[in-house]
Amino acid sequence: MSLRFRIVFATACAVLVVALFSLFASHVRAEAEQVRGDAIARYGGEVVSLAVTQRALEPGDVVAASDVKMRDWLCDLAPANAITNLDDVVGREVTVPVAANAPVTELAFRDASDAVDVPSGRVAVSVPVTDKLGITRGVRAGATVAAYEVRETSSSLIAEGLTVLVPPQSKSASVGSQGQLTLAVAPEVVTRVLAASASGDLRIVMPAADAAQLSDSGKAPADLTAEKGRM
Repeated sequence: MSLRFRIVFATACAVLVVALFSLFASHVRAEAEQVRGDAIARYGGEVVSLAVTQRALEPGDVVAASDVKMRDWLCDLAPANAITNLDDVVGREVTVPVAANAPVTELAFRDASDAVDVPSGRVAVSVPVTDKLGITRGVRAGATVAAYEVRETSSSLIAEGLTVLVPPQSKSASVGSQGQLTLAVAPEVVTRVLAASASGDLRIVMPAADAAQLSDSGKAPADLTAEKGRM
């Protein structure tokens, strides 16, 4: 068997495999459409076009046009408050997880601040999130953080054991800010937290669960001024 014949034979086999695979894929798609059509006929009822996810969406994700598409859905099986227009989905930030291939509802964009549950004996305080604050949108509700007041030549611990009630959300952000961070703080430190935030001296840190007790050093790091200049 010559080399040329082997090459031609191998090429023909490859083309045949590709053709069979394409035929099989088309058959599978046709069967899926047939099953779906049979289901619609079996269930009956009006069919509505809904915005459905192309991939799983997590809290903090901003929906892109490629993340959703319109699909027909049985009215009787459509979830409550399902969205029927892509323009009402694209560009919005998700606050509640949505599974892949699931209809998008208004619940996915629920304002988390509407469901704030302030612990007993604490006060909910919201501060703007900036690059200097030290915390980002990645922080989750329920996280434990500590607050410091950091000035040019000194730093002091305001309070530790603060609880994140509502993490930052970009849709509420203003110019120079990444949103609002809502914390549960003790009543006696509310004034200090708000004052440090207003002056731009508030810093939020997130210690590990097994971290040693935080201390009040009284001195700012030697390179603090240079660091602030880079922010």
